[in-house]
Amino acid sequence: MADDIGWNDVGFHNPKLKTPNMNWLAKEGIELTNHYAQPLCSPSRSALMTGKYPSNNGLSQLVVQDFSKNCLPLEHKILPQHLKELGYTTKYVGKWHLGYCDKGCLPRKRGIDEYRGILSSQTEHFKWEEMGVVHRFVNDSVSLENIGTHHSIQEKSDVREMITAHKGKDSPLFMMISTTAPHTPLQVTQEMLRVHDFLVGDDIETMNRRKYLGLVSAVDDIIGEAIQSLREAELYNNSVVIFTSDNGGASIALQLHGLDVAPGNNYPLRSGKGTLFEGGVKVPTIYLDTRLSKTYSGSKRDFLMHISDWLPTLKQLAGSDQLEAGLDGVSQYENLRGGYSGLQKYCVRSGMLLAMTDYSVNRNESLCGATDAAVRFKDWKLIHGTDTGLAIKDIPTEWVKPAESPELPDLLGDSCLRIDENGNQVARCLFNLKDDPHEQSNLYDLHPEIVGQMMEMINREKSGRVQNVYKLPLDTNNVTSRVYEGHVIPRHDFCHPQTDFPLQAVHPSCQFDISEFTENTEYYSKYTSCSNTFLCRI
Repeated sequence: MADDIGWNDVGFHNPKLKTPNMNWLAKEGIELTNHYAQPLCSPSRSALMTGKYPSNNGLSQLVVQDFSKNCLPLEHKILPQHLKELGYTTKYVGKWHLGYCDKGCLPRKRGIDEYRGILSSQTEHFKWEEMGVVHRFVNDSVSLENIGTHHSIQEKSDVREMITAHKGKDSPLFMMISTTAPHTPLQVTQEMLRVHDFLVGDDIETMNRRKYLGLVSAVDDIIGEAIQSLREAELYNNSVVIFTSDNGGASIALQLHGLDVAPGNNYPLRSGKGTLFEGGVKVPTIYLDTRLSKTYSGSKRDFLMHISDWLPTLKQLAGSDQLEAGLDGVSQYENLRGGYSGLQKYCVRSGMLLAMTDYSVNRNESLCGATDAAVRFKDWKLIHGTDTGLAIKDIPTEWVKPAESPELPDLLGDSCLRIDENGNQVARCLFNLKDDPHEQSNLYDLHPEIVGQMMEMINREKSGRVQNVYKLPLDTNNVTSRVYEGHVIPRHDFCHPQTDFPLQAVHPSCQFDISEFTENTEYYSKYTSCSNTFLCRI
């Protein structure tokens, strides 16, 4: 999983870019062209790990802030724990970003046998620091070894060592590589900077794009190292390799920490990281199963997939059909194996909650909190934004061309802004993505019946959601950090999960009376299964 790679930041979508290992994956594997993540980092990671929408796992509020008294609630059994029960050795390299205020929040307490990476949202790539605090961990302890080495170079070394160590082992291996690049800051080695040296110019946009693409090339190198190490460890021929991103590229600068520069690109998708438009939530994804026939290499599959689907999918790939109740993710196993026809597009999943973000903690809102939400049902997508939502207040919605391709056509489209009954500016958007994949034609006012049916999907999800566990960060002091060998490092004893952020249902006053909703369950079901029909059998 790359950090912030956009739709147009990979060579298999943008041929001007030098990403040979990503391109090789796309040539050998299957591209999943309708794969959705969340608009921001922690919510995506929480959905992947729990198999639940962030609105149902507690992380629907922005991201886990560094030095905040919260983490992914401990009530959840997460993906590595499931796979350990199936006999897997579990390893993790790179960015965690699911909280660290209590020891129970740390990777090794959550089913991961070996961990090397950073616990925080981002750090300086050479110093491994965020706000003066070193966040590089090996298993349960801060590691200062090799400090000064670029993060991506260290991750590449970690990947090789951890895969090599598994050679000849009896247990199968699950390994997550969660790169810190190409997330800001834009700090690169000279070698990384030279990769895209055709980008010339002293203007800040061109230089930032070149540095960013240097970080993308570092991610590409890590992918190549992983594949080579699997081969040398004699593991490759029985492996499944998945490449994806946690959200769209940051293509528009925001007045938010870590988003003040925006060199990522999602063209021709609309907008980017932090928004509910396609550029924020639709991410490049490749699935390579080395056991499949070569006849499927280089193909594309357009079935609808949410990042929460990976937990049940990987469990089934690992040989288990036993799933806990309450998951939002569904197994895409049948869509990933063997032959596939576009006629199967909506057989496993016909709809999903793309995102629901609750701003009640960060802003002075009501008990229920304002929510920006987006849902998809088959070809239709609805965005319903509030007057307090990030997408309305802070993020423009332009289509952004990359610095390396000024010749591309400018894309224009309809505004999604409306004035609601209270006089507030809000987002109201309805798109038919089959006819309009770049979200240029807003059909909200033309199809009130479809809007009404999709709003029922949103309201049902609102009724069933849990309270978010977002907390504002504490001061960086001896409560959240301590000194170790001359460096400031984080503490893991400044919160109490059971009392500071218990997992609990949203307040009853925030729920909707779902008995008043339509009986047309097709529109608000999380997915429809037609596995017994003739269509899906063929």
